[in-house]
Amino acid sequence: MMDGNVPGNGPRRRRPRVLFVDDQREVATTLSGLLASEGVECRFADNGEAGLERLLAEVFDLAILDLRMPPGDWGGLWVLRELSQRGLLVDTLVLSGEAGQSETIEAIRLGAHDFVVKDKASVELAARVRETLVAAAKARSDFAASRLPAPVALPYQRMQVPQDGEARFRAGLAAAEAAVRFSALAAIAVARARGRLDESLLSQMARPSFGTWRGICRHLLPTVREHGLGRWIEAVCVPEMDVIVRHRNDSVHGGGVPAGGVDQALTDVLGWLDFFVLTVRSGIPVDLVVAGAMTFTGTAYNTELSPLSGAARSVGVARTEVATPLVSGRVYLASANDYVDIWPLILAGAGPAGDWNVRVLDGFHETRRGKTSSTDRLKYVDCQTGERLTSQERVVDELHGAEAP
Repeated sequence: MMDGNVPGNGPRRRRPRVLFVDDQREVATTLSGLLASEGVECRFADNGEAGLERLLAEVFDLAILDLRMPPGDWGGLWVLRELSQRGLLVDTLVLSGEAGQSETIEAIRLGAHDFVVKDKASVELAARVRETLVAAAKARSDFAASRLPAPVALPYQRMQVPQDGEARFRAGLAAAEAAVRFSALAAIAVARARGRLDESLLSQMARPSFGTWRGICRHLLPTVREHGLGRWIEAVCVPEMDVIVRHRNDSVHGGGVPAGGVDQALTDVLGWLDFFVLTVRSGIPVDLVVAGAMTFTGTAYNTELSPLSGAARSVGVARTEVATPLVSGRVYLASANDYVDIWPLILAGAGPAGDWNVRVLDGFHETRRGKTSSTDRLKYVDCQTGERLTSQERVVDELHGAEAP
């Protein structure tokens, strides 16, 4: 997986990372020199298999693929097919022998942004990379607002509303906190599916803060590293996130103004959010779904699944076969045909307009302050309104397992 200490992975002055995948290293090195003025950080892989391995393990803003390289005759196409089959959204540019060849057309069909004819690369590559990086940043923003799970996408959408710098900084902080909280709750669900939660973790969740959610992510990273959620948690745990936590503490406890000024703080927050979206978008898809009607086919359970993404609109029900039955009305974390029950950490019910009303756990009401009781009530945040409420049905005991309510 990605290394949080790699230069350029943090929010301050993050340099775009570009991976050249070409079996002619001297050519790739020469071409990378053409990008010196673009401020990018270049890395290399000597064939398609090595390139795919790096794309699975690391985070890159752009991959530049030579079409004609191992494996086989058209290793660039092989990489694009592998990415497509795995559902990985990696922004790519291909190096082609000629503009009209069928392989170039196939590369564009498989999702490559554009192509550069190798003989013209010395003239065209820098401009094409610049254009592709701009398009990729727009694609990340669109992905965050429409494809991320609703508990993350809704605050991200609110951040896009035109507003002054200080208001946008606060909206950005809210979006960052929502991303970290969702990552922590999802990690708790995955960990719980593999065993009971320890009491020390529960006590931290009584009155959680930004730092608490991040601490939970750090604690559970070894447990979820190999799950599709692993990249999410690694993005939360990068050392540069310390800067965002400090900005949040300055904003809440330091009189409302970040120590380094609003402009720098806004740059940091937006930089980390972009890095977070880049990281999760290029990894194994992780989604939220609500289970619906189910029928047993004799070998599997054919189940209706409603996506909880973007604005949580009540549209688009899909039917999927699952190995074990899902509980109707519950929210599940879906990744690589694996469904993890996330109840009661995240709840969804029909809203007044028929869309989903999504609520995420945000601590619990302690009967005796400082001492957790099994009957303490869970507290939630309404993702659409931001309203905080205490549940009258959900109690702390329900966090231990996914038993029926």
